[in-house]
Amino acid sequence: MTRDYYEVLGVQRDASLDDIKKAYRELALKLHPDRNKTKEAEEQFKEVNEAYAVLSDEQKRRKYDMVGPERFGQSYSEEEIFRNVNFDQIFRDLGININFGFGGGFGDDDIMSGFFGNARRGEVGQSVLRRMELSLEEIARGTQKEISIRHVKRCERCAGTGGEPGSKLVRCQKCNGTGNVNTVRDTFFGRMQTVTVCDRCGGRGRLYDKKCRSCGGRGGVVATENVTVTIPAGIYNGARLRLAGMGDYGKDGSGDLLIEIIEQKHPQFQRDGDDIIATVSVPFYTAILGGTIAVPTLTDGAREMMLEPGTQQGRKIVIKGAGIRRLRGGGNGDEIAIINIEMPRSVNGEERSLLEKFRDLQGGGPGKKRFGVI
Repeated sequence: MTRDYYEVLGVQRDASLDDIKKAYRELALKLHPDRNKTKEAEEQFKEVNEAYAVLSDEQKRRKYDMVGPERFGQSYSEEEIFRNVNFDQIFRDLGININFGFGGGFGDDDIMSGFFGNARRGEVGQSVLRRMELSLEEIARGTQKEISIRHVKRCERCAGTGGEPGSKLVRCQKCNGTGNVNTVRDTFFGRMQTVTVCDRCGGRGRLYDKKCRSCGGRGGVVATENVTVTIPAGIYNGARLRLAGMGDYGKDGSGDLLIEIIEQKHPQFQRDGDDIIATVSVPFYTAILGGTIAVPTLTDGAREMMLEPGTQQGRKIVIKGAGIRRLRGGGNGDEIAIINIEMPRSVNGEERSLLEKFRDLQGGGPGKKRFGVI
């Protein structure tokens, strides 16, 4: 059963807006994850914010008072409940930056500072995404490709520390070595103290007295490098290969290099999972009489196959193991050759005479109905 919002905030039904704000302020600070890390507190914090979103809005509160908790929850979606409530600013006034899934303009930085409070954020490099086009033959066999990537690599001069060789680590003057900066502000909730990560030292509390001349203290420089990528046989279109630590450099860890596979369209073959589909055209007389035909394969050239007399249009011939190597499980898929019977667009006099003779032998002379055709 849905709890009553007035009960959640601990206020009377005739409470003023100021009373509601005061109650919310006290509960939000009490249940903030930096101060109360229990799972119960997290759930209560969500509940308190939902109650405040409704009771601090005159229109929503009036509707809530009319229908009660159960019917109100059926009438309003979560998005509608939190619409027009600037939690972002409210939390900042409280010294809180946190997101529990409702609206209000939150970002990843707010989430991180909310959950981890004044903990230092690691300087981890970004991952780099590259797309690579591969032919069906390369996918079938597997291959190696050398690509050129432009990314942030570790500065060789300072070995990624950001300090000029020979420089010393000194205490950060902005945060006095704590890694955090305290700011006191007057808000509508009262005087609030906000603790943020020091933007000068990145929360480390110490800095080199001289920045590296090559990287300007960042620890990384932009560079172009060649990377050899091994492509496993059987990889699928849209799959991503992850090369750990080969993305942008960061003092607390490098990002990854992600290679997204783009399968090129083949002029002759189509892929169906690990199987290959090919259309093989044969003359109509070979389909009638039977004979040897050449069936192309993806990686082994053409194979000679015997076609049985009387082969019909669309017949499928399966060549076991002539498909793509399976990415998992071993072995290869099959090739499925679909027979397309070619008909001549025109015939000369002698050819026509022979065809008419064949027709007569089949009992299909002029004026006789056969195969649904007159």
